[in-house]
Amino acid sequence: MTHDEERDIELERLAGRLGMKAAERLDVERTAAAVLERLRADRAARRPWYIQPTWLRAAALVVLMVGAGLVVRGRWFSGPAHSGHYVREELQDLSADQLREVLGSLDQTLNDAAVEPADDDFSDLTTEQLQALLQSLEG
Repeated sequence: MTHDEERDIELERLAGRLGMKAAERLDVERTAAAVLERLRADRAARRPWYIQPTWLRAAALVVLMVGAGLVVRGRWFSGPAHSGHYVREELQDLSADQLREVLGSLDQTLNDAAVEPADDDFSDLTTEQLQALLQSLEG
């Protein structure tokens, strides 16, 4: 063995003894807890403000409220069908005589289809009667 190799071996022994003494004085649980706490603090500090859990919860709440509002609006406040306003616009331009003529032709159409709905209720019509009524309304 050369002088350098002997010196290296002696240094390794000395480092091992120092390591053993340091290991005996080290509180592993406390050190691990401190490292984890520092890592969590670093991760939270690097997060943008809009990704904080509080903001995410608030955004989820807003989305839920808007969705619930749309569902409620759709179920309780559903207005007349969209096609109704086209008929209404056309009927507003007609004179009283023209309206009487339209109503008369509607009565004739209903009589031709052999339909007698009670109180404008079409729920008791058969499929054939509904189809005949719709075809007559189309012209």
